[in-house]
Amino acid sequence: MAKFNVARFASQEEAIAHYLDQVDQAALAAKSDFTTIREVKWQEVLAGGGPVLRAEAEALGCTLAEVIQSVTVARKAWCTSEAAKESARIKAKAAIREAQSPADMHAAVQQYCAELAT
Repeated sequence: MAKFNVARFASQEEAIAHYLDQVDQAALAAKSDFTTIREVKWQEVLAGGGPVLRAEAEALGCTLAEVIQSVTVARKAWCTSEAAKESARIKAKAAIREAQSPADMHAAVQQYCAELAT
């Protein structure tokens, strides 16, 4: 049976909760401020245009259709990237739940944070 440092964690459940929270906090910290504008642009793409996309087209000196195409391509790439990040987050949380010690849990968080940095 795993031994837990009572000064840090009174139980395995407390350690798991702590390290699961660290994974969630790392995921939130990795979100960019561009997430909101990305979503606004996507909603405008779905609507066939909007003020943000028109402003971008004007600023770039291109057509609205070109901006819509650019945002669509960027959205597909972003979705692929986000899927990989979500997969890594889920794997980290599973590793924490299966870990035999807080040190193993900590290692899972560290590995996840390293994956986020790439």
